[in-house]
Amino acid sequence: MARALERMTVEEFETWAERRPERYELVDGMPRMMAGPAEPHGEMQTRLAVELDRRIRPPCRVLGSVGLVLDRWNERIPDLAIVCGERKSERLREAKAVVEILTEGTAAYDLGEKRLRYMQLEGLEEIWIVWPGHRQVQLWRREPDGRWRGEDVTGADSIRSAFLREPLPLDALYGPMGL
Repeated sequence: MARALERMTVEEFETWAERRPERYELVDGMPRMMAGPAEPHGEMQTRLAVELDRRIRPPCRVLGSVGLVLDRWNERIPDLAIVCGERKSERLREAKAVVEILTEGTAAYDLGEKRLRYMQLEGLEEIWIVWPGHRQVQLWRREPDGRWRGEDVTGADSIRSAFLREPLPLDALYGPMGL
């Protein structure tokens, strides 16, 4: 009979996860296996990475699907992350923005617990929640007083971010997908 996993720190988790072919996040000290993305999710992730890379303001860069350490017991894997400055370590411990692309199975988690955990990460300034099935991006920004403010970008609007040289039109993301 298999032994139940015990609660792990991020360091213990990273050693454990390295030996597994599946992808995992660490949630309150417990590994949570992640499914591979479905086609609409994967297509949106690729479109976003390309469009962000075209517009990103140096010295920032876009990273795809890397573990982001939130605290001693939590490591999440955003679909994309925007980081600025030089690489400081092997593990990603800070980001300026994260992007989550929703799926039917993960929407409640991404919109709820995962978003709230990201909001606790010091130095994070933006969270993008992207719906791949219709033109909507929920953009959360940290205000100077530390509170978060959300706005919906829809229709023919553009995403405006301090990390981009120019706005990102939703047409560039959704148009090629027929939306």
